[in-house]
Amino acid sequence: MTRPHAVILDLDDTLFDDSACTHAGLRAVARAHGLSVDPAELFARHAAHIRAIDPLLFSGQLSAHGARVRRFAGLLTELGAADPDGEAATLTYRAAYRQHWRLLPGAPDVLRDLRAAGLRLAVLTNYVREVQGQKLAHFGLGALVDAVLCVEDVPAAKPDARAYHAACAALDVTPAQAVMVGDSWEKDVQGARAAGLRAVWVSRAGLPAPEPGVPVVSRLADLPAALGLVPA
Repeated sequence: MTRPHAVILDLDDTLFDDSACTHAGLRAVARAHGLSVDPAELFARHAAHIRAIDPLLFSGQLSAHGARVRRFAGLLTELGAADPDGEAATLTYRAAYRQHWRLLPGAPDVLRDLRAAGLRLAVLTNYVREVQGQKLAHFGLGALVDAVLCVEDVPAAKPDARAYHAACAALDVTPAQAVMVGDSWEKDVQGARAAGLRAVWVSRAGLPAPEPGVPVVSRLADLPAALGLVPA
């Protein structure tokens, strides 16, 4: 890859270990409600409820808290909980999620390295600033990038081309000068490439890219080489 002018990074499961926090929160909810559910199934069902409710959150019809309450009320009802109290489950989930906050290894270091190399940096996330801003502030990541765009800051969420173009505009670069980095093949790679950006896929499992021509990194420490900043 030829050296870009700017790098746009996803947040959850790219810089921040959202999956670990989510699993911890769901385990706590299952325990509190006496549910015995396979962790993978619980994670998948929870993700389905997120996808169903996110449009209401992104449109402003629900707050982040209201979306969580509705999400957990629906999930607990689906799982047959005796008391599908979405409010109580939300409090349980958030406490466990927050307790397990952590960055993925090398996140601050790679941002510093990219800045030192003269690249403009942005975070582009498909979630609300109320939540994502807290993560960025807690770990000091906001100070390491030039722009942060949450879902309410863009005309449409990834993989809509307008999301990536808004991030490019915030960094004063063209799409061809920017690279999108993230863990979602659909939202961070396919969408970005369709919008005229290049992309690097973060595959922590070390899977090969489903399509040719896309650099893959399994750890953030390998990102500078994938971007053509240092010898691979």
